[in-house]
Amino acid sequence: MKARPLTESEKKLLSPGLIAALAAAGAEPVIVPRAAWLAKLTWLWRGHVPILTRGHKIYWPGAPADFSSLPNTMAVLQHELQHVLDFSTGRLSALGYLLHPKNWTYRLPHPDRWDWRRLGAEQRAVLAEKLWRAEQGLEEPHFHACRAIIPWAGDCEGPPAGNDSGN
Repeated sequence: MKARPLTESEKKLLSPGLIAALAAAGAEPVIVPRAAWLAKLTWLWRGHVPILTRGHKIYWPGAPADFSSLPNTMAVLQHELQHVLDFSTGRLSALGYLLHPKNWTYRLPHPDRWDWRRLGAEQRAVLAEKLWRAEQGLEEPHFHACRAIIPWAGDCEGPPAGNDSGN
C-alpha cells in the first residue's frame, strides 16, 4: 500500500475545526502505511514501533485504507493530525520536539491548569484526541474544557445528547 491523503469519510468524522485549521495552515496530511526509520529505533526501549508524525507525513505501520469505521483509531488520527497542524504552523519541529522534554509527556495536568501555550506537543495532541472522543460520545468527561482551550475547537459540534458532562 502506498501513501495516501485523508479519505472523505475520515474528514467527515474529524473535528470540523481541526480540518479548517489544517486547511488554513496549508497542511496536506499524508498517511504513510509503514514505520519511519526513526520510529524503528524506538523499538529498542518501547518494545513496539510507534506511529510517528513528521511534517505533513504520518508514518503509521499497517495503516488501513480508511480509518472511518474504527473509532479508537480515528481518535488517534485526530491526535496525529494535531501534530501535523503544529508542524504546519511552525509550532513544532523535529529538532524542537527532541530538544524539549515537555513535548514528550502525554500526561495532562488537572483541567483547571490547562494552558494551550504551555502544553507540550503530546499534551496538545492528547487534548485533540479527547475532544474527538467527547464529540463522538465515547466517555470523555472534558468536552467543554477541551473546547475552551483548543484554539480551533470553537468550530466543533457539541457532544451527542446525554454526553454534555462539562468539566
